[in-house]
Amino acid sequence: MVTLNTFPSENPLHPCSGLRFLLLKDAPSMLQNNYKTSPETSPFPPARVSSIHRQLTALCLHNPYWNDFRIVNHFQKRGIKMTLNDLEQLKKECNLDNPDTICNTLVRLSTHGGLKLNSRQVSYIERVNPEFRDQDLAPARLGELLVYGRLFGRGLGVFGRVYLHVFADMYTGHIFGRLSQDKRVSAGLSLLTSTVIPSYQSRNYAIDTILHSTQNDNDIDEINSLKSSFAFSAQSLQWLSTRRNFGVLEKLERYLVQNSFFENPPALFKNLQSRLERRIAKYNASNRWFARRIIY
Repeated sequence: MVTLNTFPSENPLHPCSGLRFLLLKDAPSMLQNNYKTSPETSPFPPARVSSIHRQLTALCLHNPYWNDFRIVNHFQKRGIKMTLNDLEQLKKECNLDNPDTICNTLVRLSTHGGLKLNSRQVSYIERVNPEFRDQDLAPARLGELLVYGRLFGRGLGVFGRVYLHVFADMYTGHIFGRLSQDKRVSAGLSLLTSTVIPSYQSRNYAIDTILHSTQNDNDIDEINSLKSSFAFSAQSLQWLSTRRNFGVLEKLERYLVQNSFFENPPALFKNLQSRLERRIAKYNASNRWFARRIIY
């Protein structure tokens, strides 16, 4: 059982951290009313909240990488007797045992609460949700900005090396993807002209700009060559190559790995593509990072 001998004489938070309001008695209602959070995804579930809950929440949000031993040591040095089992229980009560909760809360506090994120918080958010790296890209409408990338390129049984060509709309986060044994950018262009562009045109949207993420000089040479072709020039869009790695693409690749996409590939390539389409459909349906209207 946690024994609270005294309130820490030293505030564990920097005065400018922006998390001090979490120590206030009305912090739970502030979170729930201002940011429309739910008990499953936010600190402070609907229950009696003590000062130790507030201190723990503020500490975990300010230092998201701290392990349990360091947290316990922090409190013990300030006269608060606590065991690892006590900490585990407190984290459950505060919904702090889930990295997604900490990540999403930090994002909300930054976006709506005026919190200036420190380097540790930014690093933690990007680790849990790579899309946070893309926050500087803020298109105003569907189709204004897409990113293109080629993921993995790993051997899959009898198919040999397989590549995933991906387009992601940076307004909605919606993903288009196709597997190919062809590594060239032309395979991605085929996906663009046969699937992506018609999908936008059917809804009276146009694609303005595509950012092509690549570290390969051959890709840049190829796209420069393709730009002179009729198939490309007829699209009236801007294609820009960049060395930047986009979090939205990293998140998709992580999702496929976590959902065992590469295990036990089917005997036919078309069945592998069908498996990918089902996975991407589930991904698009569950992707709520971009709080936008998704029309697909």
